[in-house]
Parts: sequence; structure tokens; C-alpha cells
Amino acid sequence: MRALTTYAGATLPALLVLGFFVWFANWIPQTRWDPPKVRQIDAGATPGELAVMGQAIVRERGCMSCHTIEPGGGIKGQGRGPNLDALAVRRANGVAGGPETLVGYLTQALYAPGAYLVEGFSNIMPSSVKAPAKLNRAEVSAVVAYLESLGGTPSVTLASLPAPPDAGAAPVAAPPEAVPNDPEAMLDAFDCLGCHSLEAGEVLVGPPFQASLLVAAAAKAGADPVAYVMQAIVDPRAFEDAEFPAETMPDDYGERLNAAQLYAITEYLITQEGGQ
Repeated sequence: MRALTTYAGATLPALLVLGFFVWFANWIPQTRWDPPKVRQIDAGATPGELAVMGQAIVRERGCMSCHTIEPGGGIKGQGRGPNLDALAVRRANGVAGGPETLVGYLTQALYAPGAYLVEGFSNIMPSSVKAPAKLNRAEVSAVVAYLESLGGTPSVTLASLPAPPDAGAAPVAAPPEAVPNDPEAMLDAFDCLGCHSLEAGEVLVGPPFQASLLVAAAAKAGADPVAYVMQAIVDPRAFEDAEFPAETMPDDYGERLNAAQLYAITEYLITQEGGQ
């Protein structure tokens, strides 16, 4: 009888953990957030018309959470990304790096932002065709036209926009063994630490990854810390915070992470030293 009791006592926790993963794996897709509506852009739109639409897109898709438009602020400005003011003028005055033409430079910066980094800035910007911006080619044209207008005259059209660097190439998914399972490695692999800091007192683009702050935020929302952090990862807009705009965070981690990886990251974030 004692052996049966011991067996039952050991089995119950295992079944609860297994049940949790099964439940959460089915729950993740239900938390997807619909991306911003795709703008209908006429194929014959003039550069000026594209620039007007591009200004709206830049503000709608969260670009200004990292970039600023500060007259006289130079390339640095006060943002996490380069100051966009007078961008065309700076380029015309010989700012080096990247493709020779302004349109080529801006196109590369949107399609493959890590190809050339302005000195002093980190490689934290995802491709604009991926989450969170998810721009289509017409929208990229509009954004390029708008950025051209910051100190210059827009010239790009939908027909003249350079093709993406990987045009025609089929996307290649990383094999399962290439995805790390260690929480710290995953935070690095998924570029989390470009926007979230593990250092006490340091605030970047998103909320700090200090366990005590995460636990406190969960309590404020009336949620269990584990459920709170998991939902914040797969549905960034579930818990709105005016200080940290949710649109700056990709909304596809529910697809990119499996339940075990998500739980490993969550457990790491809320149990590291100083979290309780």
C-alpha cells in the first residue's frame, strides 16, 4: 500500500506538468494579434503621394518607438535608432556606408537592417517585412519615399523600388536542432536583449527583464506570474503599458517558440536571483 501511495504521489505532479503543456500548446494560437490593416496603394501613386502614406505607416507600425525626428539633433538624437531628421541631407553631404544611392541605402535599411549599421547603434531592428512592422513591398516604397522627403525630394515609385536582396528565394526554416533550448541562449537568439535589459536599473525599449518587476507587474494585473509572462510574450498587447508601446514587439513568438521553450524562458525570467 505504501508503494502505491508513493507511486501515486510521484505521478500526479508529472501528469499536472504534462497537462499544462498540452493545454498551453493549444492555447497559444488563440492569443494571436491581428496585424495592422494592409494599406491599399495604387500602382500609379506618385512619389509625393507615397511619401504621405509612408509618414502614416511609419507612425502606425511603431518605427518612432526607436527612431526620432529631431531638427538639429544630428544622427544620434535621443532614440535607440538613428535620428531621421534631414536624413537625405546627411546622405547628400557624404555620410558613408551602405549602397551608394539614397534609395538603395534606405531600401537595404528596411529589408536587411543588419547589413550596414550606423556607428554607435546596435543591430536590434528586425527586417521591416517581418513582425512587428510586416510591410509589403508597396508599403516599403511608401516608407522609402517618406524618408527621402526628410531633407530631400521623394523620387521612388512602386515600379522603381529595388528588389529585396533575397528576391525569389524561398524562405529556409532552421532545423529543430538549430534552435537553442537554454533560456539565456534563446533570449540572445531571438534578439530579446536588444530591447529588454537584464541589468538592474537599465531601461531600453521594452520593460526590463528584472524578475522582481515582472512578478510585481503580474500582481498588479491580478495574474499568476507564469501566465502573465507567457501571455505577454505571445500576445504583447495583452497588458498595455503607456511607457512601453506594444507595437514595437514582434507578435509571432507564439509560432516561433514551442511550449517547452516558452516555459523555459518564462521560468528563467521570474526565478532568477532577486525575483521573489
